[in-house]
Amino acid sequence: MRLNEQLKLEDEMFSNGRANVRRNNNKLRLKKMESLSKSGEALSLYGVERIIPHLRAIRKKIESGKAGKNFASLNPLTVIAPQTVAAITMRTIVDLMQGSPSLHTVSQAIGEMLWIEAMLNRLTKEETKRYEQGRRIKRHRIKNLRGMESTEDWTTKDKMACGNLLVELVVKETGLIRIIRSDEPNKKRRIVEPTEQCVEWIMQVQEQHELLSPHYLPTIINPKKFNKDLVGGYHKYPYELFKTNNNLIASQCKGDEPFLHAANVQGDVAYRVRNWQLKQIEYAQALHLTIPESGGGGLLPISGWTPTPYPKHLPDDHPDVLKWKIAAKAVHVKNDKTRSSRIGVAILLHIADRFKDEPEIWFPMSLDFRGRLYYKPPYLNPQGSDLARSLLEFSYFTYIQTEEQANWLRIHGANVYGLGKSDWQTRIDWVMEHEQLILQAGNSPWISSEFWIRAEKPWSFLSFCHTYYEWKTQGPTYQCRHPVILDCSASGIQHFSGLLRSEEMGSLVNLHHTDKPQDIYTTVMNKVNARLRSSDELHARKWLALQPDRTLAKLPVMCIPYAATYCSFYQFAYDWGAKRATTLYGNKNWLGKKGAMKTVHYMAKILYEEASDVIRPAVTAMNWFKSIGVKAGKKNTPLTWTTPAGVLVKQQYNSTKDTRIRLKYLSDIHLDIRVQEDCRTLNTVKMGNGLTSNILHSFDSSLMCLCTLKAREKNVINIGGIHDAFITDPSSMSTLRDAARESFAEIYKNDWLTKTKDTLRKQIPYSEQVDLPVEPQLGELDPTLTLKSNYFIT
Repeated sequence: MRLNEQLKLEDEMFSNGRANVRRNNNKLRLKKMESLSKSGEALSLYGVERIIPHLRAIRKKIESGKAGKNFASLNPLTVIAPQTVAAITMRTIVDLMQGSPSLHTVSQAIGEMLWIEAMLNRLTKEETKRYEQGRRIKRHRIKNLRGMESTEDWTTKDKMACGNLLVELVVKETGLIRIIRSDEPNKKRRIVEPTEQCVEWIMQVQEQHELLSPHYLPTIINPKKFNKDLVGGYHKYPYELFKTNNNLIASQCKGDEPFLHAANVQGDVAYRVRNWQLKQIEYAQALHLTIPESGGGGLLPISGWTPTPYPKHLPDDHPDVLKWKIAAKAVHVKNDKTRSSRIGVAILLHIADRFKDEPEIWFPMSLDFRGRLYYKPPYLNPQGSDLARSLLEFSYFTYIQTEEQANWLRIHGANVYGLGKSDWQTRIDWVMEHEQLILQAGNSPWISSEFWIRAEKPWSFLSFCHTYYEWKTQGPTYQCRHPVILDCSASGIQHFSGLLRSEEMGSLVNLHHTDKPQDIYTTVMNKVNARLRSSDELHARKWLALQPDRTLAKLPVMCIPYAATYCSFYQFAYDWGAKRATTLYGNKNWLGKKGAMKTVHYMAKILYEEASDVIRPAVTAMNWFKSIGVKAGKKNTPLTWTTPAGVLVKQQYNSTKDTRIRLKYLSDIHLDIRVQEDCRTLNTVKMGNGLTSNILHSFDSSLMCLCTLKAREKNVINIGGIHDAFITDPSSMSTLRDAARESFAEIYKNDWLTKTKDTLRKQIPYSEQVDLPVEPQLGELDPTLTLKSNYFIT
């Protein structure tokens, strides 16, 4: 019975996806923006590539001054680049052709678009600014454009001549459209319509898009186990386990690899929707509350924010009307920026409501080419946003029987509140000190909501509060289903420390036993602040005024092992500085004044230098791996290696041919072509920059897989993960923590550095190996020290 229900659910996934694609295509068709669809993009690119050479030839003839049919009226074609003319032509035709328009209509529309693009190219900076700040209604913007000093009008004859020529060119060179004569009574005209070949092409692209766009949902029975061919997950519509390279990996798969067993184990863990939590979120949604989470996202009003009513009682030139316009524009901009997030929240709540009465739901797994585990259904899953994670609990319950198990629940609560870098006892003490507030929030969250809303992850913290309240109320008989999470400390540097056996780096990322957690971000920030204080430069004083702390160093240090560039450091510094300066000093601060860029570059340089110095052994290894990747790219050789979890990783970044024709008029809506085509050669830059991060990701995915299997061997039922974070229930966290430490030691007690270096080196020609950078060497770190590390995962 449940199998039949599951099969119907899978049919629904595909029918919903198909309906969504058709609905979006219909919207684009009604708005005459069909060139934005998948088929429209394909048709536009196809046509552009075929008419550009002919447009160049026509332009040469016109510019030569020779006589020719309508050459005098075709001069507008010489003021716009051929690729731009081609893009405008194809976009306009694709947008209009489904409505069987007349040749006159299409030619006129193309001529008008050409004129607008040509005039926008002539605007001065000041005129461009005025044009962009004007009203967005088309007729108002065009009227505004006509009134500018830099613009001029083209005659109707010129526009029509250009449009007619371009339509005929598309007919002749692409075979996508044809012109037929319509002999309707009292209405004889020529009509532009798609050819049979074009219609067939559109149908094929749309059908393929529909099949590839299912709305994946949780299952209501155990997912189908992935077999030796790496196919499984859903029962009626099984899919390939790996997003890419599935056939290659399957060809080498014996069926007993750790990654395969781990994917089946994690996919077999049952969850259910936390109905109490769903009611609280729906209550907040009904009140249109905005409850953000740290790092963005959170709960946003699904319908957006509404500007205050227009002050009709005031004259149009009143200062308060101007203030209203500025405020209303800010609201509209905010709604535009958050639109996708608000839609995501709506879909998330819809799915949660759909499955709220199911006693058990499962999330089939998927892996990327490096072996990292993901949940296939989007929105509602254990790896989702704070909102999504707060809505899920394990179906299989356990009892909290010891103080140690209770402390893991307390530690989780402190972590999601924002105390994740304190020592264990500080986190436990914080929960005990705030117990009354926690119990009140867990019982009646809206009587005094300020406490839990201030949390770093407010919804996860509220979910913890309710669990804590229930446990305190029911005592030892409480059936705890609450997921608790511990994650690694700077996992990229942890894996580099294990791979290189670096004593120096390992001591900074909790591979040793310590009484308090080590924080590499604070270490780097202390060195940065020391340099700032010792400097007499104005740049240093500006940064010191922002009171820099570990949060400034966190993203740069976290990302540098993954080949973060100096440009990334600049962006990290700018984003942090802008947010901190606005918090401390409002919108009027030095980041908005002249010279701000130099000040940000000043900090980015210091951050880059100090972070690189702290992880010097890793930087040496990164340079060597990057050189291997670059040489492989130049020799057009993909790189492969096998991870400790048995995944055959293949790094192959093909060069892409970018075809991008950026049009100024409505370019943010529908007059923009950007297509990437894979070439036969490899992208040397990507091959070099991607190798280090892919190696690290392949090792942290192996740690997750091996930990999953080891924990299951220790009879842990509830097991989940978010890349470098480990999820289970409070009663099983001690066991899962041990499994994580044991798995890390088990991986790095083997010399994976030498094995990986030899594997990669053999794949490039011997002649290319002579000028490699300094080769990374093994240090003196004993990986088994991790077995006793108190804060390996925190």
